[in-house]
Amino acid sequence: MKNVLLIMTMLAMTASSQAAYTETMDPAGLTENVRTDFGLIDDNAKSNQSDRLQQAIDTVAGRGGGALVLPKGTYRFAGIYMKSNVHLLIEKGTVIKPHWPSGQKTVVFILGVYEGRRGGKRTAGEFIENVSIRGLGGPFTVDYADRGSVPGEGIRTINCRQVRNFLISDICIKGSFTTYCAVIFTPAKDSDARNREVFRPTDGLVRNLESTNSSPGYGLVQMHAGETIHFENLRATGGGVTFRLETGAGGHNGGIHDISAKNLYCENGSTAVLLGPHKAQNGVVKIDGVTAKSCAFAVTMGPGYVEKRNLDDPHYKPGRFADGTTVKNIHAIFGTDAAISLKGLANVPQEYLKDLRFDKNDRVLKRVRGPSVGVVLNRTAGSWNPVIENVTSEGFRYNKGILRIDEKQPRNWRELLEGLPILDEFPQEMRKKTGTKETKGAKGAT
Repeated sequence: MKNVLLIMTMLAMTASSQAAYTETMDPAGLTENVRTDFGLIDDNAKSNQSDRLQQAIDTVAGRGGGALVLPKGTYRFAGIYMKSNVHLLIEKGTVIKPHWPSGQKTVVFILGVYEGRRGGKRTAGEFIENVSIRGLGGPFTVDYADRGSVPGEGIRTINCRQVRNFLISDICIKGSFTTYCAVIFTPAKDSDARNREVFRPTDGLVRNLESTNSSPGYGLVQMHAGETIHFENLRATGGGVTFRLETGAGGHNGGIHDISAKNLYCENGSTAVLLGPHKAQNGVVKIDGVTAKSCAFAVTMGPGYVEKRNLDDPHYKPGRFADGTTVKNIHAIFGTDAAISLKGLANVPQEYLKDLRFDKNDRVLKRVRGPSVGVVLNRTAGSWNPVIENVTSEGFRYNKGILRIDEKQPRNWRELLEGLPILDEFPQEMRKKTGTKETKGAKGAT
């Protein structure tokens, strides 16, 4: 217990140095243990013990809050709702396997409040605050590497919604090219949500996260909504996007403001950073330190536009990130195992088309694997004006700096692959399918 208290003190001191999150965990306050105090069993994840962990969280919250230690072991959980003033400390080396019935979608931890949750219906204006999920003494693991990608299934490790003053730290997520990003930030769905005190994740610190083998179409972090949140030391390998600020799915309550990030890394993936406003009117984002190895790009920036389903809604207009949005200190290392989207094949140098190959892990056939395409892809087309500073690369023959595309490109990837062996690996119906998505203000959209 003395060692636990010492680590708790160190964690509190470290977290308090970040302005986006104010530490509220008291090392001398209430500390409970999920195993010794609530009967949790280390059974190598043979049984679903979500109820025991939820009971422990609810009990600590009911006593005014405190620290809840999850000792090292291998457990199975899902659908866990964090509560205000509860700090979940998960010991280094712990493995969490999600309770995930076949054919369903699931989430392990939820920072927010939903209708139909345990304990009854959500009341207007309800949110949680002063909460954390962090590794104790080092990272813990959330492991669903044995599931694979199955149509109709999906998983998220953490969903942040109606939460204020939160910390997420020291997690390794082992995926298997499954649907959805590991950690997602979303707003409340109610039409009057913006009238509430907290309707989106606010005042947070997210650091020391790693994902392996995420789907090339998803990745580690996805933001649709959030305010005053700092991210640091994020790493994704094997597929997907490390830091995905593609804010189109937040609806009327979407958008991100005062977001900062430092030290982002991606390897054998799509891109380390993706900035795509869609229809959201976003504030300033500042990113410092991006490294990509064997990725399609290190940084990808898309334009603002309105999706076809929202064309008749007068509340929407082409989105943007506010002036002052900056990405600096970008470095890309050329490789040959990048995840490249089919609609992005127009960016691939002609000389590399013959080197593209079928990605056996992409069950929906939206991406291929091949050589890195470039360092920075800027397709904002004047819809917003990013600041891009200090771009370097190594090993590239083409697109060594910023590739700027202001006009809409051809999207017929079938013609680009005509005559190449890789095209024969796609189903016949895909090779013949045509058509594009209708958008408003989508000049340069992908």
